[in-house]
Amino acid sequence: MVTVRRASGVVETRQIEELPEKGATAASDAAAPEATEVVATPAPVPTVTVIAKPSPLFEEAHEPQSFAEMFEHSAKAEGGVPRRNQLKIGDKVKAKIFQLGADTAFLTLGGKSEAMIDLGELKDDEGILRLGVGDEVEAHVVETGARGIILSRKLSKGAASMSMLAEARNSGMPVEGLVLAVNKGGLEVAVGEVRAFCPSRQVDVRFVEKLDAYVGEKLLFRVTEVKEKNVVLSRRAILEEEQKEKAAELRKTLQVGSVLKGKVVGVQAFGAFVDLGGLEGMIPVSEMSHLRVGHPNELVKIGDDVEVAVVRMEEADPNSPDKAKRKERISLSMRQLLEDPWTAALEKYKEGVRAKGKVVRIKDFGAFVELEAGIDGLIHISAMSERRIAHPRDAVKVGDEVEVVVEKVDAAEHKIGLRLCKDGQPVGQGVAASEYPQAPASDAAPGAAARPVRPPAPKRGTVVTGKVERIEQYGIFIGWEGGKGLVPASETGTERGTDLKRVFPMGTEVKAEIIEAEGNKLKLSIVAAVRSEERADLEAWKKTQKPAGGGKSGLGTLADKFKGLKLS
Repeated sequence: MVTVRRASGVVETRQIEELPEKGATAASDAAAPEATEVVATPAPVPTVTVIAKPSPLFEEAHEPQSFAEMFEHSAKAEGGVPRRNQLKIGDKVKAKIFQLGADTAFLTLGGKSEAMIDLGELKDDEGILRLGVGDEVEAHVVETGARGIILSRKLSKGAASMSMLAEARNSGMPVEGLVLAVNKGGLEVAVGEVRAFCPSRQVDVRFVEKLDAYVGEKLLFRVTEVKEKNVVLSRRAILEEEQKEKAAELRKTLQVGSVLKGKVVGVQAFGAFVDLGGLEGMIPVSEMSHLRVGHPNELVKIGDDVEVAVVRMEEADPNSPDKAKRKERISLSMRQLLEDPWTAALEKYKEGVRAKGKVVRIKDFGAFVELEAGIDGLIHISAMSERRIAHPRDAVKVGDEVEVVVEKVDAAEHKIGLRLCKDGQPVGQGVAASEYPQAPASDAAPGAAARPVRPPAPKRGTVVTGKVERIEQYGIFIGWEGGKGLVPASETGTERGTDLKRVFPMGTEVKAEIIEAEGNKLKLSIVAAVRSEERADLEAWKKTQKPAGGGKSGLGTLADKFKGLKLS
């Protein structure tokens, strides 16, 4: 027993058990005397002031975040990927490969989340697997069921359904479809058991006139519309995304002087447009050849592979008041990569050398003679006859084979002055080549036929086909048999800041719909015309579809379409 007296005057008596010392026996414990009374006498202590702090066990916690925010933060801490029960079909995710199986690749989504993807989807067009452990893959979730999280880089035909296509529409997941046939206005495509439609203007980034080549092909599409049983696709959206990615890579290395290969995608009177692999450049007609070129289609056509050199690059300036400078421009040249015929010609045609040539052009001041391909010389009017003549036509005509003598050579300007020979002897006095006047840029006919009387202007909603007659910053004016109207820049279907002179050069034929008619003032829209055509094409396609019923499966027609097609 122990008695304790506290400083406050309270006396406490407590029963305590003494622990036996090491090695003590039970007998010794029994013989131990009872504990004596101990009185605690308080010793004088200095006064100390203590400020009591509440125990941290009882301190109220003030949470700066809601539970939902903390949950989201927890998910991000696991790699920035939602947990499995948060993922839904159609979600786009990034995953890293950690194991490769015989037919399947296993990926981690960050933290503890794992997924699988078919190994075939990671191979290139040649069937070669170019990805390995540690590489990152971007794909979409197509399944979150008992098998786990299944990813796909495209919605395959086996997994396609209307609900899946709706998810693909919302998430942007590409779908794979088999082109079955060409219908009016587009392609009929089978995506799994679903029959879809791709308008002709959505087949490629440029309009494709003949679509027959796509029949039987497996292509990737973007789903743009899912309404009831109608599914509308776009391959153009996929191609435009690929172009942007390629363009970003090409810009890293492209510079003036670069020599690269490209494909001709457009031909106009002023030059040819070339796809360099994501970026588009233009070859002016003057940079196509050292020879005289009347029209670019004399040398190239759409689809040709060409080798070009970059001669000028102009970056886009979105803040420029000049709309032409708001778009990137790349000027190309084929001529720079060709041997200049003048190099050998200047060595061959010295002063006093006699030669034979063909008269190819006649001007008021003289006649141009082609000495050989790409090499022309000028016979001045004063070097054509012993007597004074009123016009070069009095001495020669186009197509004449003539004999000439080289009178003067200007190597810097690539000019050769000639004197006509008659009976083997030079005539006239001739003039120096440097004094020859510059030939006019064109030989347009001085007169123009009067326009016929125009019929009454068409009504609103009418689609017309006209030619570009005038180009302004705010739009283009087109004329047709029934009148003339303005297509505002916002209705041309081009991006803001596009150089309209480049896209719609003078004389270009365009189709537009009249959206406003106020007297003789007509406002048209190319965008509206395209939409009207696509709607008409879709309606025409719907009429060709046979409704399911009468005890027959709705897949009967689809099965018939597959007959005769060689599926790879």
